[in-house]
Amino acid sequence: MERLARFLVRLTDGDYRDLSRLWLNARHLSRFKEALREAVGAQESQTRAEVVALVGKGVRAGEFTTDDEVRAALHILITVDGLGAYANDAPQEGPDYGEVAIEAAESRLGLAPGTLRARARTAGAAAAG
Repeated sequence: MERLARFLVRLTDGDYRDLSRLWLNARHLSRFKEALREAVGAQESQTRAEVVALVGKGVRAGEFTTDDEVRAALHILITVDGLGAYANDAPQEGPDYGEVAIEAAESRLGLAPGTLRARARTAGAAAAG
């Protein structure tokens, strides 16, 4: 759970906004360059496999609850990818887009609201201390 929590919180808190911009550009340019299309596809496959594995590990450890590990992972990844579409935007008033990805993960994995952010904070404090 800690690894998934850190991944989502880092992405949604803007620490990786530049990485989101790079990924957005790579996806766009991969439409025109075969080698880049293959590299982007390979990275997407690897990321998908890692998130599916994390979800599966969490289910087996009793931390997550889901009937379909692959579907839960895909919901999380699609939400994260959707955030990338806003990587070039200035922060908006109103709901925080980043919270949507965290809420989607918590909902799909049977976690109480706030669980992932709290776990990421705990993991960060343990790493710093």
